[in-house]
Amino acid sequence: MAARQQRQYVVAACPKALTVGIEPGMALADARLRQPELDVLQREPAPERAAMARLAGWAWGYSNEVHWAIADAHVECSRLVFEIGASLKLFHGQGPLLSQVESDLTHLAYRYRAGLGQSPQSALAFARTNTGLQPDQTLGQLPIDCLDLTAPVQQTLAASGIARTDALLALPPAALTRRFGKPLLDALERLQGQRPHGLTLYELPPRYDTRHELFGAVEATQGLAFVLRRVFDELAVFLKGADSAIQTLRLKLVHESQPETALILKLSAPSSDARHLERVAQERLQRVCLPAPVIAIELASDRLRRLAHEQGRLWAAEADTSEAAWPGVLDRIRARLGHDAVGWIQYVADHRPDHASRQLDQPGQASGQDTTDHAAAPPRPLWLLDTPKRLSNERMAQLSWVSGPERIESGWWDSGQRRDYYRVLEPGGRQLWIFKDLGRAGRGQTTYYVHGLFG
Repeated sequence: MAARQQRQYVVAACPKALTVGIEPGMALADARLRQPELDVLQREPAPERAAMARLAGWAWGYSNEVHWAIADAHVECSRLVFEIGASLKLFHGQGPLLSQVESDLTHLAYRYRAGLGQSPQSALAFARTNTGLQPDQTLGQLPIDCLDLTAPVQQTLAASGIARTDALLALPPAALTRRFGKPLLDALERLQGQRPHGLTLYELPPRYDTRHELFGAVEATQGLAFVLRRVFDELAVFLKGADSAIQTLRLKLVHESQPETALILKLSAPSSDARHLERVAQERLQRVCLPAPVIAIELASDRLRRLAHEQGRLWAAEADTSEAAWPGVLDRIRARLGHDAVGWIQYVADHRPDHASRQLDQPGQASGQDTTDHAAAPPRPLWLLDTPKRLSNERMAQLSWVSGPERIESGWWDSGQRRDYYRVLEPGGRQLWIFKDLGRAGRGQTTYYVHGLFG
């Protein structure tokens, strides 16, 4: 239900309401007379606009000329129009393309009426007939009430006995212009594709940003499983249409009387896979305690990244290696333990052990200036202590010396280090990496510190 000029009218009706004579466009008061126990829902333009924007992104998978609009004072119903002529070869003909369109919309659970025509206006006219996508339909078969004409023009033509489009198109253009003015002639020319359609085209946004209203409040994260599947399915078809992927996604759970619950999903590599995004979100939600029931879900991505298409493998078995599955496993581990719990260690060209590596968020490339022969370098322990631990004289007496010293003297440009490193064994068999601080030894002190542990 919506309001137009202080008058409430029916926008859409369920099958049961249609059987008792309630139709779109009917005044709400008249509808209540036919069905006193009518359940009325107020129309919400914002969710409708968000859904149409998502569908416009999906339509980019079939065409780069897409038009969409939601119903208002000038548009009789929400619509999505896209040109498919340039995509027929890609989809192996008109039949397979139309079948794929219908399959996509059915999978997304949208109710729709579709039409196929030689111009956007004719396609919209065929959609109003509710006959589906029929490639063999002709324009002359259309009733005139399917055309986008003003009510006075429709009434005058009907009173004149003109019921079909072929009779209207057979009238002399000069006579139509004198009787109805030039707008009718322009509309008929657009209907036949003889004049530019004049519709604004949809432009792909740089980021994905949408909102899904829930039909009812969800009190627990487990109850969001079905909703999230639908949310990520729509995100996936949008990304497929845009031939793009995302690497960071902000997921907001909207509550009625509490601040939003915000989750950041960071992926190890750009992805457009709905099931992968859903699994990562589910892992993150397991660590979330909702402060209040969820009434809506918002998604906002980083910039859309052009999807990198890899060349197919010669042998199918090679495509299912653990290497291909690794990014998905990594994302799920990070979602469960925290993003910073997993990282990569990269070598840095610095002789000082505590400056010779750094942790990265993803695998990095070695610097072109790094010419160090790592194979020829002395062994290094896998584990380094954040702060070297001083060894007492009693503990030093228990150690067995394995190798050393290795002199490391570097870093004069900042803090500076002068150390002799040794590999030693404890009585229990654990191998340590210790050093003697030459800076202190020069002042009459011999001090040793544990810096690392060999595996």
